[in-house]
Amino acid sequence: MSRSITSKNLPNTEGELATLFDKLQRAVTNVLHVSGALAIHGSASALAKTAATIYGLVDGVPFSKAAADCAALVGTITNAKFNVFVFTVNAAGTFKTYMGTEAATFAAVTFPTVADGEVVVGYVIVNPTGTGNFVGGTTALDDATVVPNAVYVNTVGMFAPFCNPL
Repeated sequence: MSRSITSKNLPNTEGELATLFDKLQRAVTNVLHVSGALAIHGSASALAKTAATIYGLVDGVPFSKAAADCAALVGTITNAKFNVFVFTVNAAGTFKTYMGTEAATFAAVTFPTVADGEVVVGYVIVNPTGTGNFVGGTTALDDATVVPNAVYVNTVGMFAPFCNPL
């Protein structure tokens, strides 16, 4: 996310300041301390998994989650486009997956908004360059025909590209 606060768009009212501080507080109270080591579930699988126990804070409360399958990918990515699937976990250890908005380049992808009470574990970048679209939950992440070009990115610390402060 590029910087978005300039002298021209600083908060001017108490409400705008409250919104800014709320977003900043949410970002710093949802933190991952240890990488989940994201990987494909297995050969010819449409699932991603964490291969390591993760530790962090959700809403300021410590949690841990043993290695497990992430929630299924849902949505279609058009051939030759880029998109992301963002994996989160809540304090109860429940995984969720959110899909971004596809674009012609990775830099133009819009990350999804993540629900309150969840911390981002990581994301997978998908850029199908084979003979068809990537269909989440159906196409294997290592499919040789669709060629999803899946890249796993582990997040550690505070991660909120979807948190525009204003």
